[in-house]
Amino acid sequence: MNHTLRLHLVSMAMYVAVIGCVFWATQPAIIVPAWWVVLALQVTFLLAWLGLLARWSREPKLTTSNDQVDFSLGLSVQWLGHMAVVPAMAVLLPIADEAVRLMIVICLMGPILTAMLGTFEGSAGKGYHEFLPLVMPIALIAIFVMIGDRFTLPIVASMAGLILLSILLRGGVKKLFERVRQAKREAEAQRDAKTRFLASASHDLGQPLQAARMFFDQAMRSDAGPKRDKAVRGVHLAFDATEQLLGAMMAHLKLESGAVEVQVETLVIGPLIAEVADMNEPAAGLAHVSLHAMPCGLKVRADPALVERALGNLVGNAIRHAKASRILIGSRRHGAQVRVWVIDDGKGISSVDIQRLFDDFVQGSDHGQEIRGGFGLGLATTRRLVWLMGGDAGYEAKWANGSAFWLDLPAA
Repeated sequence: MNHTLRLHLVSMAMYVAVIGCVFWATQPAIIVPAWWVVLALQVTFLLAWLGLLARWSREPKLTTSNDQVDFSLGLSVQWLGHMAVVPAMAVLLPIADEAVRLMIVICLMGPILTAMLGTFEGSAGKGYHEFLPLVMPIALIAIFVMIGDRFTLPIVASMAGLILLSILLRGGVKKLFERVRQAKREAEAQRDAKTRFLASASHDLGQPLQAARMFFDQAMRSDAGPKRDKAVRGVHLAFDATEQLLGAMMAHLKLESGAVEVQVETLVIGPLIAEVADMNEPAAGLAHVSLHAMPCGLKVRADPALVERALGNLVGNAIRHAKASRILIGSRRHGAQVRVWVIDDGKGISSVDIQRLFDDFVQGSDHGQEIRGGFGLGLATTRRLVWLMGGDAGYEAKWANGSAFWLDLPAA
């Protein structure tokens, strides 16, 4: 049983007690049919309330999904209670004396405030539960206006103030609950990201290390000659791959910790694009991809080293994964930014991957038996690097016959 359900049960217990006292204090000399009707409503509600209390007392520990069911059931109990209490008030208060009426108003303040507290955990959207705390104050206003005794004005003013307080308090608490929910979602996302990081690190580091062990065993068993030389080269390549993976891991952790220093300066983007293209030309040649860097004289405010890393990630991804024959790197003005494009004529991006392209540890789902390697951090790292410089990175989903990634950098 969660604390909201306890609030509902306590509130209903207070309603039952108050109405019981009213029936005891206002029994008329001639009992009219309406008196029996409201008494039957009270007895029915009391039996239902006791039955639900007995059921919930035997429930095991609730899960999060059951908590929402619990919340809905508690609200249903509150609505049923109001359906029983409001008619009783309408019948009993006009035949009660002023002292009993004041006692009833005072005693009902507790259940009204409890009803407010019992609806704060509702969903962020609008719902019928938002009106629950207003039912009793509005009913009391209507009844006392109908009665018209000397305490009508202060009671109506008090109930109106209570309604306003409920609306204002609910708005503030809803914002607080939403901030708590958002913080919980962010904490869960960070936890899941760390879990994926450790799982990915364990898997991806294991592959080159196993390869290094296999090549080392071959080198130890082989006599001097081409076969042994090939095994030794395999050991070197495996350790190079391990070093690259460790470098990617350390770069990611450095970004996560905020330890990357940004040295922003004014620079011409064209020569930097050409430099990145020259660095990736050997890999492009091995993959039989033609790499074209378009000249550009636009200036940006950015860190050259970070731009080189971010742009290099996009070009490297296109060479390794796009299955393209041609890659174009260029830039153009885009509002207050300079947009740098990396466009290929490859197989494009699967629609199921587009929404998560820049998330941590995400690799394409349509690569078949291809071994991707790495941690799936290239695009996530690219976006973080550009964010540090006041820019952004993204993918043009409308691009056809290939894929188009972009970096936005502040124009100088």
